[in-house]
Amino acid sequence: MARMEIHDLDGALLDAWVARAQGLCDIRVTNAGRESVCVARWIDRSASKPYSPSTDWALARLIIDREHIALRDLWIHGRPPAFEAMLRRNDVTWFARGELPLVAAMRVYIRSRFTEEEVRLRSFDA
Repeated sequence: MARMEIHDLDGALLDAWVARAQGLCDIRVTNAGRESVCVARWIDRSASKPYSPSTDWALARLIIDREHIALRDLWIHGRPPAFEAMLRRNDVTWFARGELPLVAAMRVYIRSRFTEEEVRLRSFDA
């Protein structure tokens, strides 16, 4: 899987970074059919299973609520809306954008947990 910048993360690779930030184990990106899928395991569970907070509101809501991530829609040059997420911790504020609200929210969460260099240097097996 290619190494990326945080603003380029999406799909299974974005989910893998969120899994890493959440402290999940055995994180990997696999090709299940036509699409790549992030598979991970919570420390207290024995089985790995698909993990997709960038598309699953039930998983994302836990992170959004806990981290107090704010979301807003943006109209940029008359195009359909994009979304911007903001996360503030102590005296630092992070922003991220995405074509979907959960993508923006998970990108800002990753931005608050990892540096661009860490994301560039680490990849997940495909």
